[in-house]
Amino acid sequence: MLLRRPTQVLWSFTHNLHRPKCFSVTCTRLLSSSTVSLSKDLKEASKSNSNNQLSTSFAEKAKSNAKTGGYGLVIVAGLGVIAAVVGTIFKELFSSNSPNSLYSKAVQECLAHHKVQDLLGEPIKAFGEETRRGRRNRVSQMQYQDKEGRAGIRIEFYLQGLRNRGTVQLDAREDSSGNMQTRYIIVQVEDMMRNTVIVKDRRGQLS
Repeated sequence: MLLRRPTQVLWSFTHNLHRPKCFSVTCTRLLSSSTVSLSKDLKEASKSNSNNQLSTSFAEKAKSNAKTGGYGLVIVAGLGVIAAVVGTIFKELFSSNSPNSLYSKAVQECLAHHKVQDLLGEPIKAFGEETRRGRRNRVSQMQYQDKEGRAGIRIEFYLQGLRNRGTVQLDAREDSSGNMQTRYIIVQVEDMMRNTVIVKDRRGQLS
């Protein structure tokens, strides 16, 4: 009996002595499995973040390209409008068929006419209708078509001399080549006699 008890005590001691090792091994396994699982989660989170960043970057590029395309269309449209305006201004100022060109030629012919000079008195200046702001650069004009379908235009402006003032009537019409030709220029003087000066009359030639 005495021999058995020391043996049991020794076995119990030995058994208890080895238990911490098992616990340590178990803890180590748990820690290693947790570490592996955590690393997998981190990798998956990293992949997910990279995918999200790629999708966000793609969306931002798409928005940027859309904005750039919109700005490009606006610029092209603006250039088209500017080109149309410049073309219209160029036609008005430099085309021989434009009302402005017909007006300028008529003014030069009136100022050079000796009877106009005598009745109005030099110096003489030409101007259009007076606006509310006191400006006189608006020249009255009316476009029409004759019985044969040819385009024509009538222009009215004023001359102011040292002694009198006159109203100028101009009529121009297209010829067979499509060019505007002045048919007549008549100055109605605003004096006591209501004198009329025919500066040019080609109605018989351009009827």
